[in-house]
Amino acid sequence: MILQERRSYVRGAFSFKVKFRLLSPEEYQDMKETSNQFGYPDEEIITDLTDPDKTDGGISLNACLIDFLLQMDEKLDQILTKLSKEEADKGLLAKQGIGLNISGAGMNVMVEEAVEIGQIIQAHFVLSRIPLVFIEAFGEVLRVKPLDENGTVTYKLGIEFLDLKPNDRERIIACVFQRERKSIRERKSEE
Repeated sequence: MILQERRSYVRGAFSFKVKFRLLSPEEYQDMKETSNQFGYPDEEIITDLTDPDKTDGGISLNACLIDFLLQMDEKLDQILTKLSKEEADKGLLAKQGIGLNISGAGMNVMVEEAVEIGQIIQAHFVLSRIPLVFIEAFGEVLRVKPLDENGTVTYKLGIEFLDLKPNDRERIIACVFQRERKSIRERKSEE
């Protein structure tokens, strides 16, 4: 039997926090049109902010500042959740999950509550702190697999990215390759 690879993109198996919100098809279309109308900053602007070797007057962010800003974002989310209990009950605030793996086409996420197949989500996650790789992506849930670990039921979601910006896809792929190279170097140094 000949095995055939069906993936178009390499998949990296590493863990990362994912914040997501469930969207109706109408909300998704509205958000998609709004983001296309205003646009996003170019990739060059983002890399200028995180390039430690930048010497031509560009802004350079260090690891402590990036950690501080990411922790501040988490704290603000916790404050908003406590202040708006009724919105949390309605599902308007972000839910959290753990990303299990990712590729340029989609990702697998572990969550505590079941999500319907076909549901559209808006996800935010950080794949790398240096350089900063922050991704905002829309996706569709293709698979939901319940898992029972020690009496606790969690759900593994298979999510396909929808309309992922080409720069974001390239950043995801670069991050996967960077982590793979790091693990290969670590294995070689152990030998």
